[in-house]
Amino acid sequence: MSIASGKLTYKKGKLNISFNFKQSMETEDFSLVLKDASTNGGGQFTAVLTPKTELTIMDCSLLTDEVLTDDNLVFLNGYQTWTDSSEVRLGHKIPRLNPLAKPLIGMYGDYSFYKSGSDRLQSWSYTYIRDAEDGLITLYGSISEKSGYTVFEFSNKEKNLRVIKDCKGLEPQVGIPYVLFDVFTIHTEENSAFDSYFAAANITPPHVKPCTGWTSWYNYYTKVTQADVLENLAAFSSRKLRIDYFQIDDGFQEAVGDWLRINKKFPQGMAYLADEIHKAGYKAGLWLAPIICEKKSRIYKEHPDWVLNKAGLNPGWSGIFYVLDFYNPEVRAYLREVFDTVLNKWNYDMVKLDFLYAASLPPHKDKTRGQVMCEFFEFLREISGDKIILGCGAPLGPAFGLFDYCRVSSDVALMWEDKFLSAIHYRERVSTLNALTSTIGRHQLNGRAFYNDPDVFILRNSNNSLSEDQKYSLFMINSVLGGLVFTSDNINEYTDSQMELFKTLFIAEDKKDIRVEKTEVFRIYYSIGEETFCLVSNLNSDKVPVQALFTGTLQKEKLSVKKDEEIELRPYQTICIKSSEALE
Repeated sequence: MSIASGKLTYKKGKLNISFNFKQSMETEDFSLVLKDASTNGGGQFTAVLTPKTELTIMDCSLLTDEVLTDDNLVFLNGYQTWTDSSEVRLGHKIPRLNPLAKPLIGMYGDYSFYKSGSDRLQSWSYTYIRDAEDGLITLYGSISEKSGYTVFEFSNKEKNLRVIKDCKGLEPQVGIPYVLFDVFTIHTEENSAFDSYFAAANITPPHVKPCTGWTSWYNYYTKVTQADVLENLAAFSSRKLRIDYFQIDDGFQEAVGDWLRINKKFPQGMAYLADEIHKAGYKAGLWLAPIICEKKSRIYKEHPDWVLNKAGLNPGWSGIFYVLDFYNPEVRAYLREVFDTVLNKWNYDMVKLDFLYAASLPPHKDKTRGQVMCEFFEFLREISGDKIILGCGAPLGPAFGLFDYCRVSSDVALMWEDKFLSAIHYRERVSTLNALTSTIGRHQLNGRAFYNDPDVFILRNSNNSLSEDQKYSLFMINSVLGGLVFTSDNINEYTDSQMELFKTLFIAEDKKDIRVEKTEVFRIYYSIGEETFCLVSNLNSDKVPVQALFTGTLQKEKLSVKKDEEIELRPYQTICIKSSEALE
């Protein structure tokens, strides 16, 4: 990466001081060492600041030598799991969250600490620029977020790219080197670029395998009971369906935060259910939100010194909920007890850890948001031991290489889109369309950073308003791009055709050679064994005519299609073409 210039602004006493730099420099207040090296087919740029006196960093950024055009597509990685993430054309605008909503839900995203604007497009931890002519990408990725988040900021007006360190207010220790930037960049084909990025970051592929399963949330929500879990368990085991995990979500505890106090809906306790799940031949998973508590919890009432900021609003609980002080030794001891109980005494194989973004909401003078999140995730990994972690509601960069599976999208809704939340520009909204957008956008992380959780698919007829085309699109895209593919359906309710489609999920576990193209529709190419396929997905509300790019068979419709034949896709429709030709 070539740097046109850099800027460091800091406060020393009452003075605000700024320096522009293009090379390493030494002043009476600090030394700054810049390095540019070749690695893994690309380049790695580092900038290390060593303070000589007490100072407070106010801003630090780099201007790259990228010269962009309106034809460029750029990828924007949202702040956390639920934040919409996709390729957009330069000139796109990220609308601001409605100011009336910000006090209630602004904590979920970057609304309170990143100054957005119509001219700026921000991407957290990594980004890429796609060449309009040859489709190659120039990838920029942070090697580590342990010293703070790295923000890649595109300017629609100036047609340039800045790299910003999220470290405003940090007071770095005198004499201790502080890594301002550690960024890898490469220009090549997409899959090669991501392989090189994770190799440069020393992040190896997950040791686990892709998996399938059932979760209680998207059918039963907080009303789930022991009887519901056992009914669904029997439905799978009696049919000998070879899913991997049976996961109990929110609704078993007396209150959020009181994880070891089980409510009356689970009269035989959680160890009993883990045992029943194991007897059926499946692995057991349990949901926790380890760094938050709600107001009605005993944690909140009995340990006010554990509780810090408001962390969000959840009408399904008791309203406002709060973040715990991760650096309080008593909080850490409590979490160790919870995890030891769940994983070793109750014998669950996996924990789904949710609302993790909250850990870095409290401000710290000696730590950045990214540093707090990395330390928190490392702590979660430590207390989970060799058991499996599924992360959710999490900034992704700090999770790279630590979590086994991680959500890469918003929650799926029981409808296609939440028009109200979309209208107020809430990027983390529960929405099937929002979920699919990020599942496609972040698909390159699957099997590299962790295995992607695209959230559930829904095939059932009851308790949702999705159309058949919407359900099929959700199922197919999740099956192909997901590494952890769950449902909450009661399969006792399935029709014969729904069960037939469900069973194709296990065939899709062996997909490889995935490639995504975005035009007026999404085309997702993949292989299973020696056979090649292409999903063509129209996620819009209008009909779209498309051309078949090869001769083959429409899998669902069982119809033949010829190369260049025009097919009209209905709104929200996905077709799967099995090719009779070799993919180029």
